[in-house]
Amino acid sequence: MSPVVDGPRRPHRPSHAAPPRWGTTVRRPSAAAALCLLLALAACGRPELADPADALPLDGDPAPAAAVEPDLLPGVLDAAAGRATPYSSEPRGTDTGFVGPVTPEGGGELHFVGTDADGRTRWTTERNPSCTGFTLTRTQGGDDLVVLLDSDAAPDRGLLAARTTAAALDPSTGRRVWGPTEVPGTWVGPGLVFAQVAHTVMSADTGPAAALSADTGEVVADESRGGAVLHEYQGTVVLHRDGALRAVDAGSGDELWHHADLPVPDTLGGEPGETSLTYGPRPTSGSAPWAVITWERGETTVFTVHDLRDGRALAEPLAGAPPVSVGDEHGRAAVAGTSARSGEPVIAGWDRASGSRAWTVGADPGERPVGIVSGYLYTSLGGENRVRSMADGALLGRGDWRIPVAGTAGGTAVAAVPGDGGADSYTVFPPHGADRERGGA
Repeated sequence: MSPVVDGPRRPHRPSHAAPPRWGTTVRRPSAAAALCLLLALAACGRPELADPADALPLDGDPAPAAAVEPDLLPGVLDAAAGRATPYSSEPRGTDTGFVGPVTPEGGGELHFVGTDADGRTRWTTERNPSCTGFTLTRTQGGDDLVVLLDSDAAPDRGLLAARTTAAALDPSTGRRVWGPTEVPGTWVGPGLVFAQVAHTVMSADTGPAAALSADTGEVVADESRGGAVLHEYQGTVVLHRDGALRAVDAGSGDELWHHADLPVPDTLGGEPGETSLTYGPRPTSGSAPWAVITWERGETTVFTVHDLRDGRALAEPLAGAPPVSVGDEHGRAAVAGTSARSGEPVIAGWDRASGSRAWTVGADPGERPVGIVSGYLYTSLGGENRVRSMADGALLGRGDWRIPVAGTAGGTAVAAVPGDGGADSYTVFPPHGADRERGGA
């Protein structure tokens, strides 16, 4: 018998104002007066939303960063060779550099700036200050993209967004690749999933989500047409539609797998009752090439991880507390939880490029993944941070150093470290050699 799929829980929607009670006189302005008022407000307050263009090319030399103590960084990074960046909050790492937000002193437009791996500024583009959400993706042809939002919100005038758009740029050059595409709201992930989120400067209510194609920017799944959009990853979209959990190809619309194709984990045992499954927990990162599925039968709950593209199970089942998973844009993912077979804490990791099942290593109770940066898995345990190999899970180092927030394919990474004046600054650090990497920190 096929397991029953539990639908995703819908976020709470704020209730509408109560209608007037019978006998109450309600004054309604004439249609002409209401229209005039609306036009006046729009003309006076709402900024015009222009179509995005190519970013402005730049060629700014990198500046040396303030000296950093070696024990402030993991041993895989060279603390003596830092370069300053202009970023005001966390950037994201691309194949060859970084993209992140820069907020000018005194306010004004939000700038997104692209740099190379050495910190050299390559391009800049302006966006509405309300649109701080952005993400990276990759086309099915392997091209790296950064997806930025823009809107006509004017929170200083009390105007929420009436229109929000997404556009993709080449992170190396700032050249526009696709867009603008209208989206329902801010970026929520995983992958290219956008939605209205209540009580933000862009939206008062929670609304339907939509997923975009990484190749073209077209809307490929929209909750306003039914179902629920759960996860997107580089051309694969996971949906709850028509009572079923399924994955579809964003380009062709073909179904890639259905929940009935997934094998029921044997660790559910002989528990009586109906078997149900749901998507999640979702990854804590903004992107992941696999999905965690929750299975329940009777009093037993089991978690499995599956390749988004073909649905195959990638690691041993987990049990106990919900597992924590992370992923990146390069087909890598890791999850920490309790083995459903041994009852011991484990960490499993997978690299889609290897084509094999995930590796699994023992972990300390409470060790949780934080992120995958430049091919390294960073975890935390209490006040201690750790770095592991994504090839086999081997522990490479541990300490109370700062975990980098973004990295390139070549190993260069950005970390938030104390800068001039004492405030943290986002600084680029190159990698150490392979022999030093194994030494840890």
